[in-house]
Amino acid sequence: MLDFLGIGAEKAGTTWLFVTLEKNKSIISPALAKNLDTWHKEIRFWNLYRNRGIDWYKSIFEGEQEGKVKGEITPGYAILNRHIIKEIYQHYSKVKIIFTLRNPIYRAWSVAIMDLNFAKGDVFKTTDQWFMKHFNTPHSISNGDYETCIKNWRSSFPSDQILILFYEDLANNPLKYIINICNFLDIDSTLYRSLNKTNLKKVIWTGGHSIIRPSLLPFLINLYEEKIYSLSKYLKKYLSSWLS
Repeated sequence: MLDFLGIGAEKAGTTWLFVTLEKNKSIISPALAKNLDTWHKEIRFWNLYRNRGIDWYKSIFEGEQEGKVKGEITPGYAILNRHIIKEIYQHYSKVKIIFTLRNPIYRAWSVAIMDLNFAKGDVFKTTDQWFMKHFNTPHSISNGDYETCIKNWRSSFPSDQILILFYEDLANNPLKYIINICNFLDIDSTLYRSLNKTNLKKVIWTGGHSIIRPSLLPFLINLYEEKIYSLSKYLKKYLSSWLS
């Protein structure tokens, strides 16, 4: 049985979450346990491998074990369209959704750096124009449009089945962040309370170059300012610090 989905956002601590949940004996991660030919923690069925059929996906999570929960984390799920989300609900109406939001300005920069690293590019030799083009791709824009993502998921799933978190909370207090998730999933969090704080704060899968190039910051602010204000109003949460 599929109990939870981590849907993103991209570059918002999803690998940290996967590695941290893996330490908990209450969690079963079939993506690794069954040696699937996918990407590490990401099964990517709903965004890339639907051609394999729903029976293939269901077989990954078949069987139940008392006191155990099963799930997967695929950041690409955040931007699924409403039709696919409705299909997920039809098969897994009780699944819990975990969605961590990161300042979309820094998320866009981080993803661009990651893609540049994959392409073995040199950050210092890459022009502003290349970065601006990357920031403006439909993929980058949609991944930073959190309000639309949340509304799409809420169109099928009740709000109490969707846990919305913030990357800043993970960075500032990882213990509180993971305990929040454990409470949401109804699993024991004792393990994390006993872990060394240094281990919990360990950054995983960083692409480096965390400081945005100053010449690109005004472009990114202009790109996301309206979305940030709208999201702040929608969630009733102060997010103006994302623009400072």
